[in-house]
Amino acid sequence: MDSVFVEQLKRSRYLVTLLMVLNALVLALTAGGETSMGLKLLAGLALVVSLVLFMMLRNRSMSRAVTQANEPLLAVDPNTGIATEHWYRHMLALECRRAVREFSPLTVMRISLGDKVKREHLLQLIRVLSEELSRPGDLIGWDGEHEIGAVLPATNEHAGALAQRCYEQILEHTDIQQSDLWLVSQTFQPRGSLNLARVLEYLGNRMQNEQEPGVYYEAEHVTSPDDNMMYSEG
Repeated sequence: MDSVFVEQLKRSRYLVTLLMVLNALVLALTAGGETSMGLKLLAGLALVVSLVLFMMLRNRSMSRAVTQANEPLLAVDPNTGIATEHWYRHMLALECRRAVREFSPLTVMRISLGDKVKREHLLQLIRVLSEELSRPGDLIGWDGEHEIGAVLPATNEHAGALAQRCYEQILEHTDIQQSDLWLVSQTFQPRGSLNLARVLEYLGNRMQNEQEPGVYYEAEHVTSPDDNMMYSEG
């Protein structure tokens, strides 16, 4: 609430300035000793106007704070039509839980076009991915400021071929150069350690460690020392 109040005051700087001037006038008049009836009336009027302005600003700021608190977070980016970063990661966390519960592998992709990405290239990339990843449950969204992510539930051993095909389709049907395209993908087995933090850490490290652009895919082994099926938060 306080931060919204301060923001509202900044936006209403002219009213705030007037409020301060009126208060200063009141102080000057009351400090002057004997005053005429007209000045007393003016001082009283200034106090009333100051109080009214203050209440107006307070009510506007509080109304704005309540409105913001009740507004749902956007699930879809209106500029691109894909999931916002918040919603994408929220759904990725849910799919991690679902994968463990239903004992089903989960594949996650992260695609980067570098730091100097162009908007038209992003739109082309999103269009191609939307055509390739069209199963019910597949989700494409922002996975950072310049990176696109994809969540692919219930995947199998063909996920590596899918990642390669997406990479090739992007190069063939967009203006993106091969030297600007990184695609990392991992198929996670439904173990208890599967959670949002682990997926983001793995993909982030993999993207950072791959110096050369290209497509990089790995799949966890079905058997592992960490085969605890109890889901762990992260």
